[in-house]
Amino acid sequence: MARKGLNTTLSYQRGGGQHTYQIRTGVLTHGVQMVATEDAARAIRAYYPHRTAMQQFSVVVLLKDWDERHDFTRWLAGYASYVINPDIDQSQFPWMTVNIPSREFFQHGVPLTGYEWGAHTGQMMFTPRVVFEAATSPGQKHRPNVSSVINSWSAFASDKAIQYFYPFGTQLAGGQPGNYSKIQYPGDPSLIEPGPLTPQQRKSISQGIR
Repeated sequence: MARKGLNTTLSYQRGGGQHTYQIRTGVLTHGVQMVATEDAARAIRAYYPHRTAMQQFSVVVLLKDWDERHDFTRWLAGYASYVINPDIDQSQFPWMTVNIPSREFFQHGVPLTGYEWGAHTGQMMFTPRVVFEAATSPGQKHRPNVSSVINSWSAFASDKAIQYFYPFGTQLAGGQPGNYSKIQYPGDPSLIEPGPLTPQQRKSISQGIR
């Protein structure tokens, strides 16, 4: 008999193919946290945000009977036995993909819980909660699980407030306003090496040489 109400797809790469399993998700939890530090400034307490990171996310799986529960647990156990095998020829770790189209949720992770065996007397429905450790960072949805390094000068030019970020930027006093009319970053190469000359500058230099 076909299962109904399936709204979530779990998948991972194995042996050149993709293994998928569809489930019913009743509850989805996910979020983003700010990796930051705090310190004492001259007048007020300072907060230094460093980067954002994905929190653990979880899905509550709705299993209607013992057969569904046994089949789902067996599929998870197969995934676990594959990823912990040190002899697999895998250039990239086979993260599990969790796709819930109705919630526009698409994330990669590693399941940490949900491997439940044994009999539960009197239960007609099972609701295991599977917790995943997120494998990607914000902004990487629908993209390969790779990290990218932004050019520091491009990042600095995109936001003038970066010149005051701790620890490399200029530190302001408690009530001192920043100057956002011009980027002033002591490590900017343009302050040390001149940029490309304009046609007018090249003309002036050539006239001076003559």
